[in-house]
Amino acid sequence: QVVPVSAPGRRSLARKEVKSTLTRYRVLGAAGGCALLQLQPRTAFPEQLPVHLTLLLCPALGDHQHSPRVGRVLGGPFLLPPEAAPARTQELHEELLSRLGLSPQQLRRLPLHLHLQQLALP
Repeated sequence: QVVPVSAPGRRSLARKEVKSTLTRYRVLGAAGGCALLQLQPRTAFPEQLPVHLTLLLCPALGDHQHSPRVGRVLGGPFLLPPEAAPARTQELHEELLSRLGLSPQQLRRLPLHLHLQQLALP
């Protein structure tokens, strides 16, 4: 679900404060704490894919809007509430920055890495 309210419930869905969305995904490959995913949105709402990836605790590379919601405790990821995680430059481990050949300054300008491979219209 795409959630613009802080504590959604069944009434929020009935009042259309929450939109019911669905994305299917498949992991195509993973290494070194990163993964290449195939995403198939079954509904079409703006921001659906970045929000769903964040809810999976796997924000897209370059997602400076939603990635701050994924925190870490003892090395494990957890989801922060939206009000506790304002938008800011995505944070990556130094090892990953090194493998990508990026400096922390370059990370600020890194675009969102979601790419359309195929568009199928019914």
